[in-house]
Amino acid sequence: MKLQVLVFLAIAIVLCCIPMYATKQFKDGVYKGESRSKYTSEAFWGKVTLKIKNDEVILLDFKILDKEKNEVFGPKYERHFQFTPYYIKQCRQELKGIKAYTKAFLKTKSMKQVDAITGATWSYDIFRDALNAALEKARIK
Repeated sequence: MKLQVLVFLAIAIVLCCIPMYATKQFKDGVYKGESRSKYTSEAFWGKVTLKIKNDEVILLDFKILDKEKNEVFGPKYERHFQFTPYYIKQCRQELKGIKAYTKAFLKTKSMKQVDAITGATWSYDIFRDALNAALEKARIK
């Protein structure tokens, strides 16, 4: 009798745990998300394109676009601030962030594990919210 109870409990535990591990969160495919985060008075938009396969982000691209200048925020963007060293430095920090956040997310698969870089919180906020917008589109409801 004790053996039957133990077997029954073991089966019940296994059956309870299966849905927790088998439930998919995301649909396979390519998804895009955009966000300005809290910087709604600025012309900058974060754009994330990601590919999900087997419930995992396997490819991720992140860009910040200046929609006013119709230009990607990249290494040449600092030319707009050629006489303002502070803003040139800020551009360089944000570019470091753009690269680091994408790499860190692909490695950890969790935004909670991606730390903001000092001097690059602007790109962090935009990345986080654009990523969440793309993931929301991929989410199984």
